[in-house]
Amino acid sequence: MRYLFSLLIGVTMLVGQVYAANMVVVHSNNIQLFPKGQLLDSQHALNIPINTEISLVFETGGVKTIVGPYKGRIQAPKRVKNSENVAAKLASILQNGQLSLPKLRPAISETPKDVWYVDVSTHKRHYCVSRNSVTLWRPQRESQNAGDLSIKHKQTGEQAQSVWPARKSTLRWPNNLPIVYGSTYTVELNTRGHSKFKKLVLYQLPNDLPTKSHKVVWMVGRGCIPQANMLLASLR
Repeated sequence: MRYLFSLLIGVTMLVGQVYAANMVVVHSNNIQLFPKGQLLDSQHALNIPINTEISLVFETGGVKTIVGPYKGRIQAPKRVKNSENVAAKLASILQNGQLSLPKLRPAISETPKDVWYVDVSTHKRHYCVSRNSVTLWRPQRESQNAGDLSIKHKQTGEQAQSVWPARKSTLRWPNNLPIVYGSTYTVELNTRGHSKFKKLVLYQLPNDLPTKSHKVVWMVGRGCIPQANMLLASLR
């Protein structure tokens, strides 16, 4: 009986410790003291040395950046009833290496300035979009000439062709091709003998994701990793 009582107390303390961890480090310039993905408890005082900067995401999805020297507790926003603990999910994602700083491309390469652009120049398949209108993107160096764009829905065979005008890096998704989210499309762009081909799956973000932090977690679950990295970088 004494053993069971001790075990119960231990489990209760463990659950309390897990619940108390209500914020996670998402950015840090001192990873030895504050590694990315580290869970912290707002009830415990932090000692942040001079010139150390960390960004924290709370369980509510709120973000706070602190620059040392700082010593004391971090005031956490009140948790919304029945809301998920997004800090714990982000911690798991960061600790498992699902998100990290994007690998640098060659100096001549570009990346989209808008997180919601769909890059047709890479073989990345999964993209998340936040609006009903989808914008396709190609690098500036590849936009000097007009191109012939063909998009085909693999399941139904429905397809659309359009011309991508010269000196334009962006193009709206063809109006005559309905988007089936979660379904596979093939995208081919031919420009003066140069052909780009990829398979593409689109996902539309739900309207009820309250913060950028929630969006990052949702996007990782759909495989939209480059976009999730871009959004994570903006959490300051």
